[in-house]
Formats: sequence, structure tokens, C-alpha cells
Amino acid sequence: MTWLRFGQALLLALALVGCATTPDTGQPDEPPNTAAEKASQANTQLGVRYLRDGEPQKALRKLQKAMRQNPQNASAYTVAGVVYERLDEPERAASHYEQAVDLAPNSGAALNNYGRFLCDRGELDRAFELFQRAADNPLYERSELALTNAGVCALGAGREKVAEDYLLQALKANSGYPRALLRMAELRYRQEHYMNARAFYQRFLSAESQTPESAWLGMRIEHELGNEDAVASYRLLLTNRFPESEQTRRMLEWESDGRL
Repeated sequence: MTWLRFGQALLLALALVGCATTPDTGQPDEPPNTAAEKASQANTQLGVRYLRDGEPQKALRKLQKAMRQNPQNASAYTVAGVVYERLDEPERAASHYEQAVDLAPNSGAALNNYGRFLCDRGELDRAFELFQRAADNPLYERSELALTNAGVCALGAGREKVAEDYLLQALKANSGYPRALLRMAELRYRQEHYMNARAFYQRFLSAESQTPESAWLGMRIEHELGNEDAVASYRLLLTNRFPESEQTRRMLEWESDGRL
């Protein structure tokens, strides 16, 4: 299993590219100044919508048109990389991500998505370099996102000290960033620092709603702390709100073999 499921990668790409009104270059925003650039931007947005709606082939046609209209449109190349991942064409995905970074070397979207892609394929050093480049750009307003991506990448590779360094940097940049808080809770759980894991987890809950993943982590933390009432509450949460989730299935497996 990769460190970030495709659905989460898609959300990352949509958040970084789909909500932009101008191409994400990492530079001060400048509106399109030609009809071709405006058309390219419009087709990129349409590609994002089709991708969000689960129609990658339609998305790809719009993105290919956007790239023809404006070969300098880094956002179109970034989203096309996500589409090619969806279509299980990693070589094409890699070439489009790389083209996006070449066109917009300070783009948070381009750097983050290419870094995530490389991390999934075990190219960790290159991935960390790209995440750090995004975080170091003073014009990029989401340094906590790039640092958290680096931390999650390191955590998935078992590099706990590296992960801790990145995640703490992310929280220094934005103390309430939910993804960093949840991953720090997970890291502290792995390290068997259960009270500290609970503290990060509670901060996460103050900023974000429960997901199957977060509820499962909360349940395991409280189990280790001996809080069986909380464990029972998490069990109800998982079975009632997320009955078909992988985390609920794992919970039932743990109960059957005596780990809970």
C-alpha cells in the first residue's frame, strides 16, 4: 500500500489546482493576457471537474487541449499527471509532473504532487527535495502542507525521526493543521508515547471531523491507556458511521484475535 491512497492524492491535487483562479506558479498572480491562455485555463478547470466526477478520459481530453492552447500552463500538466496515475500510466504521469516542475519550479501544486508521486515509488530523497523546495518558497502560503507531505512520506517509509522533524516544522508553521496533528498522534502511538499521542489527537479533533482513519487511531490510543469507555464509544462510531470502512474491518479482526 502506498503512503497516500489515490483518493487522498486526488483531493490534494484538486485543492492545490482546482480552486485556483490563476495557474499556480509560486509567483505573484498575473491574470491570463491572451485568449489562448484564458481558454487553456478554462479547459484546465474543466479537466479538474471531470476528474473530480470520476471521468478521467474526459478530463484528459480537456487537459490535452489546455496544454495545446498554452504549453506553459503548469497547472494543466500537474492535473494531467494525476489523471495518468488514475489510468495506471506511471511513465506518462512522471513526465507530466516533471514538465510541470520545469515550467513552474516554485509551484506548490507541481512540487507537492510530483513529490508525492516519487515517494509512492520509493524515490524518497528526490521527494524530500521537492517538498522542501515548496516549503522554502516565501511566496508559497502553504508551507505546512509541503512539510506534512514530507513527514507522511517519511512515516510511511519507517523513518520516524525524519518524519517527526518534518511534522514538527509543519506545526510550527501552522499549529492547528489537522493532517500534521493526526500524523504526530500516529507517530507518538507508534513510539508508545500514548499520553502524548492523545494530546496531539485531541488537538486534531478540535480542528477536524472524525474519519474512519482518525477514529481507529483514537480507539487504539485509548485502548493502550486503559480507557475502555472511550474504546466502546469509538467502536460505536466506527460500526454506526463507517460500517464498510477498512478500519472497521480491522477493528473487528483485532477483537476476534484478542488484541482489543
